[in-house]
Amino acid sequence: MMKLSPFNWASFNFFGYFCAYGVMLPFLPVWLKHYGYGAEMIGLIASVGYIFRFLGGVLASQRVKHVDHLIPTARGLTWLNLAVIPFIFLFADNIWLLFPLLMIFHAFNAGAIPIADSIASIWQQQVGLDYGKSRLFGSVAFVVGSLSCGYLVGFLGESSVLFIFAGFMLLLAFGQSLKPLVALQQNSEHHATNSPSSWEIFKEPTACRMLITVSLILGSHAAYYTYSTLYWSSLGISTEMISLLWGIAVVAEICMFFLAKRFLGKVKIRYLMMIAAAVTISRWILLANISDPTLFIFEQCLHSFSFAMTHFAMIRYISSQEVEKIAKLQGLYFGLSNCAIVAIFTFISGLLYQYNPSYMFILMAITVVPAFFLVPQVAPKIISKH
Repeated sequence: MMKLSPFNWASFNFFGYFCAYGVMLPFLPVWLKHYGYGAEMIGLIASVGYIFRFLGGVLASQRVKHVDHLIPTARGLTWLNLAVIPFIFLFADNIWLLFPLLMIFHAFNAGAIPIADSIASIWQQQVGLDYGKSRLFGSVAFVVGSLSCGYLVGFLGESSVLFIFAGFMLLLAFGQSLKPLVALQQNSEHHATNSPSSWEIFKEPTACRMLITVSLILGSHAAYYTYSTLYWSSLGISTEMISLLWGIAVVAEICMFFLAKRFLGKVKIRYLMMIAAAVTISRWILLANISDPTLFIFEQCLHSFSFAMTHFAMIRYISSQEVEKIAKLQGLYFGLSNCAIVAIFTFISGLLYQYNPSYMFILMAITVVPAFFLVPQVAPKIISKH
């Protein structure tokens, strides 16, 4: 059987997952609308889905007791996702059965993200894998998935969304079935049998402050992710221009991941977080006060700092920890910053959007301010290898 280098295996893992995610995120609401579900029900499914994505991310990481379990867990979650899809399609017209099936789907799907990041983080520590360049395959894949789905739906119809998603998941399953040339290694049997729980990790002062800091920065993107398209449309910006703005943000993200190790690899994690927080605040204030499409292009370029730099800094922090903590720390990071806090901030943003969208973005800027005071003063040192 063909074997892949750690970089190729991790990169293909990111690529396959985010191709499918690029279908799910923008087109699952389209699929639900096709089956007659209204905006309120679609919103409820999305909101409750965040809760199950949080649970899926934390629980999938919690079940990993040894680093040898990471790749089998990634493979298992992919096949569990695929197993749920036929039932979702079968019961699409019955909300009482569809709703719990979609929640199970969200849990399995979300669990794969911290597992994928854990695999890459451990190889970053053990063999010097360039996480930024590996992760950028995920950013590219999101664009590939969303664009290809949009094209295929135009020919096959909106009911084809699930089949397109399943196709990308099968591609991911094929890539995951290949063996890596270098196995993930545990530091010691002692650590393997005394792996700390997620709660024990969260109670560590430095870890807790890092998790809250990154959750405030990334969580503030909730208003942007959910309402920016509606906001831009209300300003009279065309659909084509809005698509371009989203594409510019992804390109900026890709550039940051590509260059991060070379230019930011030696910069202290604390400084990276503070720069990211400052740019994030500036971005939301700018977004709240401009209406010129040209200025929105500049604002979207700041995504390279508000998201990509923040994520890169957090992955560097996680990669510096003992191998036994990485999976659970990834689960906490994903669950809190990308699910729990986003769910709360999305709800609050929705309340403000109906009054004045500018207030919504200003509030998101304010929520980032505590990050300056919470980010740890001393950057953690890399744990020596055993």
